[in-house]
Amino acid sequence: MLSMTAQYALRAFVYIAGKDDKEPVLAKEIAAKTGVPPHYLSRILRDAVRAGLLDSARGVGGGFRLSRPRHKIRLSEILAPFDDILSRSSCPFGQAQCNDRNPCGFHEHWKPIASSYLKMLEETTLDSVGPEGLGSGRKGSR
Repeated sequence: MLSMTAQYALRAFVYIAGKDDKEPVLAKEIAAKTGVPPHYLSRILRDAVRAGLLDSARGVGGGFRLSRPRHKIRLSEILAPFDDILSRSSCPFGQAQCNDRNPCGFHEHWKPIASSYLKMLEETTLDSVGPEGLGSGRKGSR
């Protein structure tokens, strides 16, 4: 349900959240540990800094760290700059006017799924997503 960019962003955030808050994390370390291509990761980190989700510092002792405690960062905030999460809950048939008043044939089945998905993203914080999920994203792991 997530774009590749959103998946990569989530991997990066989970990795950064699992590190010591006092030490910034280098982009090359994040790329190596998460399997996110370095050039792709660079753009994701830049966009996350612009969105106010990460702080960055250049030079010796530089790197990236969360801008707020991980228990205050919701998955919806992480994904929003990289994926149109609202479109993931729209009509699966692509109808612009699909709603309770003008439902498509699948609307009643899809509505609770889409609502639950959006609610989960809003209620789940980075703190509750453990680093175990990174294993499947690492290069060479099975």
